[in-house]
Amino acid sequence: MTFKKGDRVKFLNDVGGGIITRIDRKIIYVENEDGFEVPVTESQLLRAETLPAESSPFTSTSTKTAIDEVIMDNRNRSCPVTTPDYIDLSGEQDESNIDTSIHILLAWISQRKKNGKQVFDLHLINDCSYHIMYVAAMIKEGAFHGIQAGMLEGDTSIHLTQISGEDLKQIGSIRLDILFFKKGAYMPQEPMRYELKMDEFYLTDTINYTTNEYFDDKALIYNVSEECLMAEIENVAHEAQKKFVEQKQRIDQLLAKPAKKSPENDTEEVDLHIEQLVDNPKSFTPAEMLNIQMERFTAALEGAIRNQTKRIVFIHGVGNGRLRLEIKRNLDQHYSKLRYQDASFKEYGYGATMVILKK
Repeated sequence: MTFKKGDRVKFLNDVGGGIITRIDRKIIYVENEDGFEVPVTESQLLRAETLPAESSPFTSTSTKTAIDEVIMDNRNRSCPVTTPDYIDLSGEQDESNIDTSIHILLAWISQRKKNGKQVFDLHLINDCSYHIMYVAAMIKEGAFHGIQAGMLEGDTSIHLTQISGEDLKQIGSIRLDILFFKKGAYMPQEPMRYELKMDEFYLTDTINYTTNEYFDDKALIYNVSEECLMAEIENVAHEAQKKFVEQKQRIDQLLAKPAKKSPENDTEEVDLHIEQLVDNPKSFTPAEMLNIQMERFTAALEGAIRNQTKRIVFIHGVGNGRLRLEIKRNLDQHYSKLRYQDASFKEYGYGATMVILKK
C-alpha cells in the first residue's frame, strides 16, 4: 500500500490516526489529533478510507470499532508484527522506568503447515526496559547470512525468521549482536554477542517446548542474557585460573633457583628485586609482588639453614621500606633464634639485610 502526503490514516497498533505531513525515506510522519507528529513505518498504517466510515474517522463509532478489532487481533497473534525502525530518544527518561536489569530471549515455535511439513519460527524477545538495536544472522558452512536487523523497544518481541525442518541440517548456528539504550539519561550496558548452536534433534523434540508467558503456543526458549552472563563468568574464572598457574610456575622456578655466593665463601647473596624474580613485573599487583618476594626469601633462608650456611644477605633495596619491614617481621615471628642486621653499607648501602645463621 502506497501513501502520500495529505492522506488520512489510522495507526495499526494504536488507537487514533491523523494526516500524513511528510515522508522521509521509510519513515512516515503523521500529525495526530493533538497536533503532534508521530514517526511510523508504512507497515504500521491503514488508509482511513479503506475502513467502514460514516463521517470523520475520528468521530465515527463504526470506524473506531473496526480499528479496535484490527488492533486486538494484531495483539493476540503469536507472531508479533514488525515494530517501527525509528525510536525518538530526545526528552527526559520516564522516572518510573529505572530498572537496569537485562532480559533477552530467543524463542522457537514449531508448527505444521497444511502440506504436513514442519516449520520453525524464531522470535526475539526484549523482556526489559531497554530499547535494543539488534543484528541477527545464520551461519552456514562458515559463512554469515543476514536474517534481520533493526530496533526493538522494551517489553516487546519480533519475528526474526522461519526455517523449514528440511533446512535445519544446513544451519550451524544463529548469531545475535545487541546494543542497549534508553530514552534520555540511562545506565549503559555492555553490548551482547550470542551464538545459538543448532541442534536438530533437540529442536524437533516436542517435549522441549513448554507453555510460557510470551506466546499462546508452546515454545522452546533460550535465555540469551543469562547464558551470556554465565559465559562471561566462566571466562573470567578461566583467566584467573590461567594467571594463577603461570604465577605458580614462576614461583616454583624461583624456589629452585640457587642463591648466589658472595666473594666470601661462607656468605650467600639473594637479590629480592622483583625485576630479578619475574619477567613482566607490571602484570602483578603490589600485593602479588610482595608475596613473590617473600616466597623467595623464605625458600632461600630455609635452604641456607639446611646447607649450614653462615650468613645470608637479602638485597631488598630502599624503595618504600615495605619489603624490608616484612622481612624483619617474618624473622622476628618465625626465626627468633637467628640474629640479623643491616648488611655492609659499603657494599649494599641501606638496601640489604644480613641474617647470621652460624658463628
